[in-house]
Amino acid sequence: MPRASDTIAAEANRMYWETDTSVADIAQQLELSRRALYDSVDPLPTSASCDVCGSPLVFENRSARNAGIETCPACEAALEEDDDASEMAVAEPVRVDEEEMERVVRMGSAALAGAALGAVVTLFLVPRR
Repeated sequence: MPRASDTIAAEANRMYWETDTSVADIAQQLELSRRALYDSVDPLPTSASCDVCGSPLVFENRSARNAGIETCPACEAALEEDDDASEMAVAEPVRVDEEEMERVVRMGSAALAGAALGAVVTLFLVPRR
C-alpha cells in the first residue's frame, strides 16, 4: 500500500507536469508549502540522451521544458534544443580569471564590511525603549 507522502508526491508530479495549474494553486490544493511541492516534483525525463555521457536527459522544471533546456543529471551538462537543427549545443561554463575573481571578492568584502558598519552605527544611534 502506498504511503500518503508517496500519493501526494505522485499527485504533485501529475499536476505540475500535466496541467497548467500554477505552483501556488497546486501547493494550496495539496496542502503543501511551495518548497515542499518543489521538493516533491521529480525532473521530467525526455527521450534524448546526453551528448557528453550518454545518460537520459530531463527537464528540471516547467520553465526549462518551455525553453527546451534539457539537463543531464549524471554529468550536469545543460543542453538547449536548437530550433533549426535537431542537434544539441552544450552550454559552455563561464570562466573567470584570477584577477577578476580577486576584484569581485574585494568588492563583496567591502560591501559586507559597509553593511556591518552600518548595522553597528544604527544600533548605537537609534534610541532604545
